[in-house]
Amino acid sequence: MGEKIKERDYMFDTFRGILMLSIPVSHFTKASANWYQALYEPGFAHLSFCGFMYITINVFVMQAFMFLSGYFSKKPDRARETSFRGVLWPYLVFTTITMVAGYGFDVGIGTWFSYLTPPFALWFLFALFVYRFTLKDVVKFRWALPISIVMMFLAGALPFGEYLALGRMFSYYPFFLIGYYCSKETLDKVRTLKKRPVILGLLAAALVAVSIWLVFYGPRLSWFLLKDNAAALNVPLWEDFACRALVFALACGWIVLMVNILPSTRNFLCYVGTNTMPIYIFHLGLRHIIKIKGLYLGAVAALIVAWFSLISLAHGKHKSWPVSVVITVLSIAGAILLWNCGILDPLVGKCPQNQAVFYVMVYGSALLTGISLCAPFWVKLYDILTEGFAKVPAMVNFLQNFGKPKEDPEDPEGNAENYQNR
Repeated sequence: MGEKIKERDYMFDTFRGILMLSIPVSHFTKASANWYQALYEPGFAHLSFCGFMYITINVFVMQAFMFLSGYFSKKPDRARETSFRGVLWPYLVFTTITMVAGYGFDVGIGTWFSYLTPPFALWFLFALFVYRFTLKDVVKFRWALPISIVMMFLAGALPFGEYLALGRMFSYYPFFLIGYYCSKETLDKVRTLKKRPVILGLLAAALVAVSIWLVFYGPRLSWFLLKDNAAALNVPLWEDFACRALVFALACGWIVLMVNILPSTRNFLCYVGTNTMPIYIFHLGLRHIIKIKGLYLGAVAALIVAWFSLISLAHGKHKSWPVSVVITVLSIAGAILLWNCGILDPLVGKCPQNQAVFYVMVYGSALLTGISLCAPFWVKLYDILTEGFAKVPAMVNFLQNFGKPKEDPEDPEGNAENYQNR
């Protein structure tokens, strides 16, 4: 009767929300900057605010995701049990969709159709499956973490490449294990830095300063993906090792900063953080549109995504299925007609030359896409694609409860070990 009930710590949801919104920002930044560089200003992709944003995000965002994944995998048996349905199956589903879509766009199916070479950002699911499935055996080995750090550096020397995502798998593995070995008590001690704002301010300034330095003196942007070795990127091995050590330190610094400055109370980012997978998966289509069609068409696609989100949010208010279905069908037909009628053809392969307009379009489209994709329409589309049409009858209940953070009765703090399935 007198037992104190633990409250959910929304810092984790907020952290996931920020990380998830950073992914489309990163992808849209790189794809759009490449267009601006090709059309107007050589070197723009690196030596600009775009380069700063891309580097700042990519020195920590996937490392932080892996840290959180490891932190919420405290039960290795459970991690293995959920790794197939929660991680590997979505990987197989969306890899198949990606390969078929790739065949329909600009590449042959023979080039793309390989489950052993994860396409685009789907490497994250493949690597996470391996991490979670093998965790039960790996943690039995005393020196697992030190060896994983050594392997992170060797990934810059060995010819891993994109096959099985080995380059990235070994590069990010230390952060998964750090998260696993990091206890709640240890993390609470780290979070006491919030009582020392001067130290946090200096840490933030140092992290930003290093990002600025990397814009001018760091390796080319493709290096920060950590998927190729030094030879493939034509950089000296010592430089690759030095950059990996620097990125390791930067990622740790950003994680420490974030867990201290993010609020533990409920906020809008919590909704984003509890619906990360639809954003992670579906934004890739818009990233591809920007890459092959230009920023203008990417912005149009972002508006279309937002429109379907508004339909589902409106349905949550009026709950009239006939009206929602008719509007959705007409909207799909309208989007297809708009895309194929030729009215957008003059915008293909272009982006605004005015940098202020350019940045507004890039980051406006990225944030609009990220926020829109956590709406009910896209969340349920993800569920249908990964779990089948048996999930459709649950849509009414879902819409009625949308916006309420999901809580695990066995884990009231919200530290559910399979959070990444949301």
